[in-house]
Amino acid sequence: MDYLSPLEIIEFVITAKAIWHRRNTWLFEQQFHPPSQVSKLVQAEMASIKLWLENGIKQTEVQEPKNNRWIAPQLDVFKANWDAAIDKGNSRLGIGVIVRNSEGSVMASLCSSMDLILDPLLGEAVAARRASSFCVELGLQHIILEGDSLSVVKAIQHKEDSWSDTGLVIRDIKIMLTRSWSVLHVHKEVNVIAHHLAKFALSCQEDCILIEDYPPCIQHLL
Repeated sequence: MDYLSPLEIIEFVITAKAIWHRRNTWLFEQQFHPPSQVSKLVQAEMASIKLWLENGIKQTEVQEPKNNRWIAPQLDVFKANWDAAIDKGNSRLGIGVIVRNSEGSVMASLCSSMDLILDPLLGEAVAARRASSFCVELGLQHIILEGDSLSVVKAIQHKEDSWSDTGLVIRDIKIMLTRSWSVLHVHKEVNVIAHHLAKFALSCQEDCILIEDYPPCIQHLL
């Protein structure tokens, strides 16, 4: 209790409960569940709890003044907004990224999709990693990453590493970050273009990368 964080304690309790339930199911119902099912159950429960906590934090911020519009960065600085969309029925993750300059002009856009376990937090982290690598591929130096997942943004900003699936993805992002990069949390209203790109990505069979252009689905938002 003295060394574990509140989330780690919650994860321990959920894991212990899942193991106990698996044991009782075998003893009293003669139903065998593989250990991997326990792991998936714990991951799903933790994802739901983290999402609930994140939404709870956002609810407390509703009464605070907030900016509902996208603000262009300073000269020679680029902003990359990212978001993730999940297709639960097909276990697919859609990733949307849009990069704009100080004049608000679109420098590049990305729509990508992949198979992924239904974990919203992991999905947001993977989307943030793809946004980071996309900026590296474009050769951009001064970057501001913006996303509406408060948990992912805080994890990137936090110095300590986690060895969970999401933590390993966050670690990859930190490795890509330089002193010329920063990561900011924005509200969903500000991140609406990246959200539309992420939903559109679910219908893409392969990566859609456009330089100084964007898919027609976001035309009305620019």
